[in-house]
Amino acid sequence: MKDYLVFRLYGPIASWGEIAVGENRHSFSYPSKSAIMGLLASALGYKREEEEKHILLTQSLSFGVKVYSPGILLRDYHTVQVPPSKGKIIYSTRKDELREKLELNTILSSRDYRMDAMYDVCIRKKKQEIDLVEIQKKLNEPIFSLFLGRKSCVLSSPVFASLVNANDLFLAFSKYEQNLKERFKKENINYFFENEKLKSNFIEYIWEDEGDENADIRTRRDEVLSRKRWQFSERKEFYKSEVKQNVPIQS
Repeated sequence: MKDYLVFRLYGPIASWGEIAVGENRHSFSYPSKSAIMGLLASALGYKREEEEKHILLTQSLSFGVKVYSPGILLRDYHTVQVPPSKGKIIYSTRKDELREKLELNTILSSRDYRMDAMYDVCIRKKKQEIDLVEIQKKLNEPIFSLFLGRKSCVLSSPVFASLVNANDLFLAFSKYEQNLKERFKKENINYFFENEKLKSNFIEYIWEDEGDENADIRTRRDEVLSRKRWQFSERKEFYKSEVKQNVPIQS
């Protein structure tokens, strides 16, 4: 039996960045590892310049995602005013960027979002330095605000972070969902799947570290090397999908 920390992500829009070149900023249909580690770091109160904490976090945790709804693609066309690049000048605020109005240029970009997407995220520690109980507490009462990939993508539900003891990641997801359903029923609150937009015939799983011979293997460049320099390395992840059904809970 292993300890897993499971939590739910749901909001009106989300954006999970792919490698961006030029004006097109696409979004994956599910969260990247760097996005999840960034969300945990925000909950814990880590600042971007605290490199050692970010590296320890990403090296100490493995993660998995259960995709209930990948959401509907929304493509947003942007025009943004920016100052010209001047050597090593760093603008700390948007007000600083707009100070020299006669020098401003316009950048065009296309940004993708996922509407009404919902995911369960499962993390497991690989190093003893990490305390899942502390992360659970901070996810439910975060120090910094939590976002779904971009600052414009706010959560529309608590994350309901909960520790689950199970034999594997899939049973951890099933136990978590069952516990959440029972909690909603007890509190007489409508459960998520009464929202028609979240109903889907398929569930997707993406995870790392725990092998499965029936799963596809993908490579993704989202292992954090440096938050300050925005550098990432490749890692392998497993993928499989299945028809949605009621999975019996096992202990």
